[in-house]
Amino acid sequence: MVTRLITAAFGVAVALVVLFLHNTPVLPVAAGAIAAAALYEFLRANKLLRYHLSTIAALAYAFLLPCLQVGIVARYRSMMIIAAICCVLFDYVRHQKKMPEKTVFTFLTGMFLIPPAMAAAVTLNKTHEVHGVAYLVLALCGAWIADTGAYFIGTAFGKAKLCPAISPKKTIVGFIGGIVANVIFFIVFSAIYCSVMTKKGIPMGINWFATILVSMVCAILGTLGDLAASTVKRQLGIKDYGEIMPGHGGILDRFDSVLLVLPFFTAFVQATNFFELG
Repeated sequence: MVTRLITAAFGVAVALVVLFLHNTPVLPVAAGAIAAAALYEFLRANKLLRYHLSTIAALAYAFLLPCLQVGIVARYRSMMIIAAICCVLFDYVRHQKKMPEKTVFTFLTGMFLIPPAMAAAVTLNKTHEVHGVAYLVLALCGAWIADTGAYFIGTAFGKAKLCPAISPKKTIVGFIGGIVANVIFFIVFSAIYCSVMTKKGIPMGINWFATILVSMVCAILGTLGDLAASTVKRQLGIKDYGEIMPGHGGILDRFDSVLLVLPFFTAFVQATNFFELG
């Protein structure tokens, strides 16, 4: 537990630095690095690194995608995606006798799940000139607060297992506790943020029903992403995707709950202008 908390504290410190520099190239580069590292762990776990061309193309795509979300460089995003897919398909044709079709689908699954999720962080930050970074904080916390709440509440009070075959430590009480923790965090954060913005003369409104609903959806999607990643680990017979984060495992072990939350929250904000719903 001590190791886990120390690693978490270091991670929070790094995250705060990145968020402070959210309007600089630091954010897209950090998102790209995380996407590439997580995808590397995914490919390694599936024993796909031996396909060198596909691996290089996938990792380059993972790193560059978050960097090509906004500005004039965004015009090159589609070309890069097509080029990365072509590299994987070329590898498939070239290694047709030893590269089964499921390998191609595994490559594409990793490529179209992990990098776009991290790229959504950059998109979310740019959705609003003022509120963008607040949206990003809410989205990330929408995954991690629920996970943390579920862990501690489940450890203290949980007995009935949520999915014992996939994640023995997850409990039904913990799952509910994670949702409650998310709701409380979203309400408190939104109230404080609204008060601060109002004092600065920036008008905004909060739809509390939408706030509560989104916080619950984020908690559920975060748990689903976590369980899906755990299912892959169980099927592959591994405990963690990596060891770079002591007490937490690999990058993908820490960011699996974010993979669905970030794209969902980004889509919701783009459709509703979240802090202007009131």
